[in-house]
Amino acid sequence: MPFLNRFKVGTTSIPIAVGLIVMMYPPFTKVRSEALHEVFRNRRVLALSLAQNWVIGPILMFVLAIVFLRGFPESMAGLIMIGLARCIAMVIVWNELAHGDTQYAAGLVAFNSLFQVFFTRSTPGFSSRCCPRSSIFGALS
Repeated sequence: MPFLNRFKVGTTSIPIAVGLIVMMYPPFTKVRSEALHEVFRNRRVLALSLAQNWVIGPILMFVLAIVFLRGFPESMAGLIMIGLARCIAMVIVWNELAHGDTQYAAGLVAFNSLFQVFFTRSTPGFSSRCCPRSSIFGALS
């Protein structure tokens, strides 16, 4: 691992960045940008995506952290943070592996990316106010 640490720009690992681009490029070339607007017409899919990413996912990670990592506050906080800010770009790769609808995957990734940009900063603060100060989020301060 120390060898790979030589290839960094700031906190960004160049080998990991290149690997992500190599994994995501083939599925992105299959996206028909002229058909993306069709994804945003289906309000039920958009609402379901928001509910899964911004309600169900964080609550599930919170419950998993409490059930399995009770004695490890730093690990609990990390698992909850993963639930709050997922790597949504990997959805494109998983969708490709499952032979899913590329337009829907790209559209939902773009949609959730906007929400992640605007709301990720507020959700950890909200979660930390919902928990006692001495519990998991005390490890973050």
